[in-house]
Amino acid sequence: MPNIRIIDSITAPGSISRANEDSAGGNATCAFVIDGATGLGGDSLVGLHGSDAAWLARFAQSTFEELARNGRPMTDVVRELNQRAANVVHEAAPALPIEPWNLPVASFQMVRIEGDDIVTHGLGDCRLFLLGADGSTFSTSAIKGASAQERDGARTAIAHAGGFATHQALADAPGVREELRRHRAAYNRQGGSVWTLGIEPSAAEHLVTERLEPSLPARGLLCSDGFAALVDQYGRYDIAEFVGAANTAGLAPLLAELRHIELTEDPDGKQFPRFKVSDDATAVLFEIVA
Repeated sequence: MPNIRIIDSITAPGSISRANEDSAGGNATCAFVIDGATGLGGDSLVGLHGSDAAWLARFAQSTFEELARNGRPMTDVVRELNQRAANVVHEAAPALPIEPWNLPVASFQMVRIEGDDIVTHGLGDCRLFLLGADGSTFSTSAIKGASAQERDGARTAIAHAGGFATHQALADAPGVREELRRHRAAYNRQGGSVWTLGIEPSAAEHLVTERLEPSLPARGLLCSDGFAALVDQYGRYDIAEFVGAANTAGLAPLLAELRHIELTEDPDGKQFPRFKVSDDATAVLFEIVA
C-alpha cells in the first residue's frame, strides 16, 4: 500500500489587514489544502477567526483530519462536514436573514491513500501538481479552467473599478461587488456548476474524484489558487519546475517570489489581472512512496 508524507507547508495572508482564509493539513492517509472565499461585505455570521471564510477553513481542516481516515468514503466526509458547518451557522445566527451570497464557502483539494489506490478529491478551485519518479507530470482542479475564468473576470473588474490605486481588493468596489455577489449566490444550487465546502450537505454529490497513477516515489504540491498563481497566472514555472523548486529549496522562496511579482513587478495588476494585489497563499509539499 502506498504511503503519503507531508514534507513542507506554508501559508500567508494576502494582506496584514485581513484574516488568512486558507488552511492546510493532513493525517496518516491524506494531505489537503483549503481556500475560504473572502466575504462580500455582509455581516459575519459565526464571528470567529476574523471572518466566516477563515472560520470555515479552520473548521474544515480539523474536520478533515478527524473524519478522512479508516477508509471512510469522501462523499460521507464532505456531507458530514457541511452538515456540521450548517449547524454552527444556523445556531450562531438563528434570527438573521442570510443572503445566499453571504454564506461561508471554501474550496479544497486533497490527495488520499485509499487501500492500494492514490486518489485526489476536490471542490472549487484549489490545485494539485504532481511529479512522478519517471518525470511524468499531472495537474488538476475540481473546476477546470478556473484560472482563465478568474483572469478574464479580473480584467473586466480592473477596468470597471479603476485598478488597485482605488481599491486594494476589487470586491470593495460597489459595482464589482454586486457582480461577485450575483455569482456567489449561485453556488451550491441545483443546476449550478460550482459546489463547495459550506453549509450544503448535497455538495458531496458533486465531489470531483480522480484516480492518480504516478510512478513512485512521487512528489507533489497542493495549493490554494493564490499560491498556484506562480504557474497558472504568472507563468513562472511548468509543473515539473514548480514541484522541483519546492522540493529543492522549500516553499518559502516560492512565496517570496510570488509576493515580489505582486508587490514589485506588477502592483497595479496591468500585466497580470487579478481581484486583489495579493491573495492568501498556501501550499503543501508531499511525497508518496510505495
